[in-house]
Amino acid sequence: MIELVLEGRVTPKARPRFTGKTTYLPEGYRQWKDGAIAQITDQLPAHWQPLKRVTATIHLHGSHRGDLDNLAGAILDALVQAGVVVDDRLSCLPSLSIDHVPGDRAGATILLTQPPAIA
Repeated sequence: MIELVLEGRVTPKARPRFTGKTTYLPEGYRQWKDGAIAQITDQLPAHWQPLKRVTATIHLHGSHRGDLDNLAGAILDALVQAGVVVDDRLSCLPSLSIDHVPGDRAGATILLTQPPAIA
């Protein structure tokens, strides 16, 4: 099992915005994701190899804004881009649990464990 901690409010995953020819993500979301990736990579052991199959439990601490699915999506995107997991598709992440823990300290704790073997 690996435990990762993100400090501060999680910014919900944003929908891409469109200009005439390109797409982009809002600046606030990009800044949050870059910071989350940095926090995650600082916690990984040297020579970390991305996990190919894992279950995830996300505990959201304190106050957050946004829908639960967008908060989880933001965290999962950061885990993928930080190289913690190969992908967040069902074959790599067959189980996801999310809960809210009220309190004064805003952040998230992410627990990653090996799922049971496929029968």
